[in-house]
Amino acid sequence: MSSALGARRRHKRISQDIRIRHHNITLSRDQNQRSQIDQYLPIPTHSNTTITNSHRYLPDISMTTDRAFLNLNSCYGYQDHKSCNASFSSPNIWENPAVTGIHRLPPHSRNVFKMAEAYRHKNQGVHTPPCICLDSSCTIRDLHHTAANNESNMAMVVKGWQFRLFRNPHCIPIDYVLPLTNDSSSSTELVFCRNEISIPHNWTMMPCHRKKLDFNSNNIQDCGCELSDPPRYTNVRMPFATLYPHVPVENPSGVYRLEFTMNNAWKESKMIVLHFGAVESCFFVYLNGLFVGMGKDSRLPSEFDVTSFLHYSTTTNNVLTIVALKWSDGSFLEQQDHWRGMGGIHRSVYLYALPKESYIEDVFCRATVVKKVEENHSNKSPVFPLKWKGKIQVDARIGRQFTKRVEGRDIYYNEDIRCIRTDATDKTGAEFRMQFQLYDRQGIAVFDKPLDVTDTNCNYFLEAHSRSHFISFTADVPGCVEAWSDETPTLYRVEAILFRVDTTNEGDTLLPVDSFHTSIGFRTIEITNRQLLINGEPVLIKGVNRHDHSSTGGKCVTRSDIFKDLMLMKAYNFNAIRTAHYPNDPYLYDLADEIGLYVIDEANIECHGHYDMICREPTYASAMLDRVQRMVVRDQNHPCIIGFSIGNEAGFSMNHKMLYGWIKGYDNSRFVQYEGANRPKWGQLPHVFDRFDSVHGTDVICPMYTSIDEMIEWADVIAPRLKEQRPMILCEYAHAMGNSSGSLSDYWEVIKSKHGLQGGFIWDWMDQGIEEIDKKGNVWYAYGGDYGETEAKKTHDANFNINGMISPDREIHPAMIEHKKLCQQVDFDLELCEHDPIIRVHNKLYFLSLSDVEILWTLRVDGFIRDKGSYFLPVVPPQDSVATPIESLSQTMMKDKISILPEDVEIHLDMHARCIKGTELGIEQFTIRNTRTANLLQKFYLYKSAQDSRTEVGLSEEENGFVIKAKGYELEISREAKLKYNCKTNYNTVLMEGLRINLFRAGTDNDGVKQFADQFHDELKPLGKWLAMGLDSLDFDEFVVCPKEVSIPSTESDSISHPGIVATARILGRPHQNEYEGIALADCVPATVPVPLGFFEQTVSMLRDGSVFIDVKINLNESLKDLPRVGIEISIPEKFEEICYYANGPHENYIDRKFSAHAGVYMESVTDSPRTYVVPQEQGNRTARHNIELNPSSSLYIRLDAAQRGLGSGSCGPQTLSKYQLDGGAYRIAFWMKAVR
Repeated sequence: MSSALGARRRHKRISQDIRIRHHNITLSRDQNQRSQIDQYLPIPTHSNTTITNSHRYLPDISMTTDRAFLNLNSCYGYQDHKSCNASFSSPNIWENPAVTGIHRLPPHSRNVFKMAEAYRHKNQGVHTPPCICLDSSCTIRDLHHTAANNESNMAMVVKGWQFRLFRNPHCIPIDYVLPLTNDSSSSTELVFCRNEISIPHNWTMMPCHRKKLDFNSNNIQDCGCELSDPPRYTNVRMPFATLYPHVPVENPSGVYRLEFTMNNAWKESKMIVLHFGAVESCFFVYLNGLFVGMGKDSRLPSEFDVTSFLHYSTTTNNVLTIVALKWSDGSFLEQQDHWRGMGGIHRSVYLYALPKESYIEDVFCRATVVKKVEENHSNKSPVFPLKWKGKIQVDARIGRQFTKRVEGRDIYYNEDIRCIRTDATDKTGAEFRMQFQLYDRQGIAVFDKPLDVTDTNCNYFLEAHSRSHFISFTADVPGCVEAWSDETPTLYRVEAILFRVDTTNEGDTLLPVDSFHTSIGFRTIEITNRQLLINGEPVLIKGVNRHDHSSTGGKCVTRSDIFKDLMLMKAYNFNAIRTAHYPNDPYLYDLADEIGLYVIDEANIECHGHYDMICREPTYASAMLDRVQRMVVRDQNHPCIIGFSIGNEAGFSMNHKMLYGWIKGYDNSRFVQYEGANRPKWGQLPHVFDRFDSVHGTDVICPMYTSIDEMIEWADVIAPRLKEQRPMILCEYAHAMGNSSGSLSDYWEVIKSKHGLQGGFIWDWMDQGIEEIDKKGNVWYAYGGDYGETEAKKTHDANFNINGMISPDREIHPAMIEHKKLCQQVDFDLELCEHDPIIRVHNKLYFLSLSDVEILWTLRVDGFIRDKGSYFLPVVPPQDSVATPIESLSQTMMKDKISILPEDVEIHLDMHARCIKGTELGIEQFTIRNTRTANLLQKFYLYKSAQDSRTEVGLSEEENGFVIKAKGYELEISREAKLKYNCKTNYNTVLMEGLRINLFRAGTDNDGVKQFADQFHDELKPLGKWLAMGLDSLDFDEFVVCPKEVSIPSTESDSISHPGIVATARILGRPHQNEYEGIALADCVPATVPVPLGFFEQTVSMLRDGSVFIDVKINLNESLKDLPRVGIEISIPEKFEEICYYANGPHENYIDRKFSAHAGVYMESVTDSPRTYVVPQEQGNRTARHNIELNPSSSLYIRLDAAQRGLGSGSCGPQTLSKYQLDGGAYRIAFWMKAVR
């Protein structure tokens, strides 16, 4: 918990010297003393930078008359600055892309979270490295923990995390870095944010910072910070206008501070590592007033050796300070489509200890399946999953503390060399050796003894090498292994143990020093003949793109968030994730390994606003390579990762080819992909599939937002002509912005039918809204423009990040149901024959048989259940099918004489497959018999007229129009064709008031992004055209309303007349009649003369029982193209609550997103109707920026459409297909209406 305002920090200041005690050396700002100081300060040799200046641990200080300011540049010997005025000309380290980090340790694949859990629970042996979590939620629990080996109270937090935000990195007083002293002769007040913070943390998500950003204000914020810094969302553009590598001078910078004590037991034997899971975007680490190191890349870990910086005492506090900058040169590599510059330590912080003498630096294990094991099944079908022969290839490194000089040989060449460490204190040298063991999922050792490359009698090795601290071998795995896949996520565990060889006694004694544990899975990935083969099978990729996002935490996602995400993906038949567009939280990969999800691991490289520039910059080459290397090494042992991506929307040039080459050289067991490799050399123009050098950037053809016609052309024409061997897997498609993802079924029809097309990744998983709560407690979700950016030159992209398959609170959108149906594991076919209906069940899995699967069937007549039954399937092998007759269904059809029911009866057969655990595997509905609307009208009429043959229907003309009466019901028709339907016998209850022609829908985001004014004239976005036609404000003239006998068919050859009213009128559109506050696109609509649209004819009549027959004919001008809808809208009182309907449902569906909707009778209540989208749009006509801005109507509305335009995915991708568009012409809607008492 942060301290209150005015916390005291005391230190001694003498003139302009700042003296700090460390290692019994007095450090001074005096330049004459620097050479003397440097010789005592350890200078690491493992810096991953290209700059040669000496690295000083002392933070430089700049003075004004009354304050000293921290100079972050001093860690590289840059010039001092003299005040917090940032307008000086010296270069900044955070604007130098050649410097990717200072004093960072090499990357590795240790699972730090699991280390901390194992240490806390003492469940992986005494050699597990001690590890504690410094997160706010962990410090009390873990830092007071008593661990193994009597390492009691490894560390103890004295004061929790404190935070303060400064306007730029030059304005941070040195006091925030300095530790306490016992001298109380002078004091400085340190101001921290009053609001409680917790690590992980994004300061932009703090309520006190979600206000308009104002650098011109000098007022301290109410919370104690220098400024507020709200979230900023942009897609392509940068949130500021400076050319790389420079960032704004006013660069919000957060200071984090933690005080803790350290156990003395580790001082001599342990190397202490400080681990940051991720910090945005550039950060500097200080410990006890001394500079430790610096890191960039907002989505990957940085680690530092802090052994020599710590106070090992329970009475002396350690002061850890992190200075995080919002912007850096790395921000130009992080131009992804999400909230930018969120700022802060947004992943976990750990402190762990490794043996100081030597430790396991890293282990990389590639586990592959070699061939299927042919077992003797005695003419029986093979058992799935199949067994395989396996192989492991291991590369390991033995690490050392880099501040320790180690003697070596003058040559390491063409021979095996053992790892012997000799230094000034141990001239005899110490030999270190590693052994490896593999454990199956039951925890049983696979090898009869641990593998050791020094063992010349080991028969498992295919090859084995040792070069000092490098160890490499390939070995056959005895027996059979189970392959890993999304269907069979079988995990094995590799354990590596480092031993110190003790030669003091006869024979060598191995003393354990360190251990390393990692999960692996056996699987093989190949690309051949335009197919991606996983364990030899062309698995379809049913993927989705996923950002790390929390509506309450920003980039701070919890393990619970990730668990919910991935379990939803599995439940809705996704089998793959693309980590768009950066490495995700490490837990995602652990969970994907466990439950079976393929992952494309994407590097944190996107330069969208500088698309084809940075990829050609030599100054950025090392930064790009650093991001790729550290991603690959961090995640290398995860079997879920089938491919690496070298970035997104960053052009394609020599820097990318370097990245591709490095990955293929380091790990050729996976494919590499990059969408930009098939773009033109300059510009983000349409894809060029014959670009000859694309093979040096991508192993798969992975375009984004390719149309269905383009996919067909590639599969049928382009790929065969080019003799292409790579498959096409769309990296992004079906842009799910708002009410979207139309034509998913059309995409998957083509994918399943065309060789070389192998799936894709929907964009994207979650609406990236930020939760806000108004004064009344109502929750709403913010997006671009909601935090004052509109006034700041409109540097935002509105709701373009509200484009997920689920809402910010993880409620599913209807498109999820569509995907689940399209990608289900079981499909059905119906074969009707003379005797029994036969159902053919298809197993769509690749590695598992269908066994213990129950099939349930339901027969529906006019939507109501007539009968149902179930049976169990025989075993169905992968990618096979079985046909089974349903005897019980045949009996039902014979008993109820389904085949001779009247022609106007609709009959449907529902099929449902589920496993014994109850998990749904697949559904289908077959139409046994369909009918026409005319038959339904006739059937309803005959039924009603038979009941009320003695009741008369009366028609009278009154001053304002006409009235039709029957059995206590009245239907009023005005001279302007307005309708009112009353029940006089029930307290004059109004049943319906108003029937209007409706040609408009509240624009979906695919129709036009309402905050983008430039889309008004975009020919691909129809919303502007609809508004310009006045479809949102219809008017009518040339009314003709008159009584007329209405003939309704009673039999095929006869009809009965009823009194009725016929009204005709001309339909006009009146543009610019409605005001849409805050909707930029609508502001572009000009006020013009009315637009003629067509005519309508409305016929109304009443039957003897008071039922109303309404027949509306709409004739629109043939010149009208691509309309939103043609229908009517009826207003009913809000007191009506229950809804019962016979339609395709139960979820929302449209003409191009109805594959999953089945015919039936469904009931729901108005208050329980599905929730609306973050941005109000079609789902009932509503137009505003947020749902919270909508005021409830006093009426309910029923909308009946003769037709409505499909959804498409045109917000970013192909517009609605022409077969799902509406043009002018003749339309008709006819229906009965009756109150149910």
